[in-house]
Amino acid sequence: MAEQMWYRSKNTFLGAGRMNTVVDRILQLSKEVDTEIYLVGGTIRDILLDRKMKDLDFVALHHPKVIAKKISSQLEGTFIELDKEREIYRIVLEDKSTIDIAKAKGNTIEEDLCQRDFTINAMAYDLRQGWPIRKEEIIDPLKGRKDLDDKRILHTEERVFYEDPVRMLRAVAFMAQLKFQLDHKTQELIKSESARIVSVSGERIAEELFKILAEPMTYYYFDFMDKQLNLLEKIFPEIIEMKTIGECKYHVVDSWKHSINTMKTVESYIYANKFFEGHIGQAYEEHTSERIAGGHKRLQLLKLGALFHDIGKPSARRIDHTGRVRFRGHEITGAELMKEYAGKMRLSGREKEILCKYIALHMWPLDLYKKNDVSGKTLYKLFNKMGRETLDILLIALGDIVATRKILDPKEEMGMFKVHIEYIANNYLTRYKQIENISTIINGTEVMEILNISEGSTVGEMLEEIRKAIYFGEIEPTKEASIQYIKDFYKTFKT
Repeated sequence: MAEQMWYRSKNTFLGAGRMNTVVDRILQLSKEVDTEIYLVGGTIRDILLDRKMKDLDFVALHHPKVIAKKISSQLEGTFIELDKEREIYRIVLEDKSTIDIAKAKGNTIEEDLCQRDFTINAMAYDLRQGWPIRKEEIIDPLKGRKDLDDKRILHTEERVFYEDPVRMLRAVAFMAQLKFQLDHKTQELIKSESARIVSVSGERIAEELFKILAEPMTYYYFDFMDKQLNLLEKIFPEIIEMKTIGECKYHVVDSWKHSINTMKTVESYIYANKFFEGHIGQAYEEHTSERIAGGHKRLQLLKLGALFHDIGKPSARRIDHTGRVRFRGHEITGAELMKEYAGKMRLSGREKEILCKYIALHMWPLDLYKKNDVSGKTLYKLFNKMGRETLDILLIALGDIVATRKILDPKEEMGMFKVHIEYIANNYLTRYKQIENISTIINGTEVMEILNISEGSTVGEMLEEIRKAIYFGEIEPTKEASIQYIKDFYKTFKT
């Protein structure tokens, strides 16, 4: 049965046949250069958990570069030197799966394993013992298999977080991915070392946070990082002040607690079965699965936006002449802070733009609800400003108000506000989305040819007029109708 097993990640399949080929060739190469080589770490963990995967990790006692270069050539992969000093090499195969080959830390495989992060990653298998893996031959000096059975994440040694503080976040990422518990001793060690997280680059911090954001119950793990590990406020200092403000006429909990509740509420909608019926639900499913940049999905950004929608409240807090606490403009100051955080995390320009738009515009749907204004003109303005982030912002706005009202009055029926959000979403999907990218109907070059003008602001203005005309039902959403509209518009303008 073992030989027929398939190991698969979300994007790539690594079949038993490919595994056999890789193992056979690496074993043969290790004999040629006279060194021991081991399958190690996360690869062993995932095989024992029967998890789907695409990457393989090996440790060689000697000559890892020679083996890596030869296996790259034989498998027609791309050779990458990840760390020259520590002798860590990667082969990227055509299907984007990777093979990492590193030199052992120490003189034996046991010495290497004891220097790893967690016991569940501190196991190895000597390829000379045969393939498929004989589980009884797994090298396990720190009893990692028992921790796997107990669903426990336990650090290997006291210096583990001192040597690489990002491991503190990685522990939580493993909790989320494996649905394991963090050992109490590891919790206490992380708490005592939490201040070291500020020494880690924003890019590495983002890598671990986005792993957590990819999993269900993200709100739980972010709350856990804050309450149990004292980590989150070291990364995002505004959280400290958010815990001291926010209680007012509309909020009975502090701003940070409300933010966690909003994230939880938004997640409950995301993972609920048919929370939004029909085409709206289908649109949300497709929309949130969109890949934005660096492997990050819109879903992950949406959760992060829900969490930090009120991050601007500390800087916007004011007390008016009646003594009432107000946070007017918090969405503007919040967007500036989010821009700063996104920059520190080295997120792409597009990701930064999306997150800032979430925060800057999240109050708009509630404002329309209070004014009872969902006219075509109003919604067109909203869609034009929110663009492709419309569905996301509507969901954050819904989560925000529900998280607030549920605490004020747990029995309050929030159906009307949901209807309001669904009405706007339906308008966006049926009336605006098809003309969001107007170039699918008519583009700027065609406008210039029709009007015999050169590139300039007039072209953009004309395209906007066409978009409006289609949205308000004045013309059909076709190229022919758009061309005729341009000609008629130009005649009227000249007259």
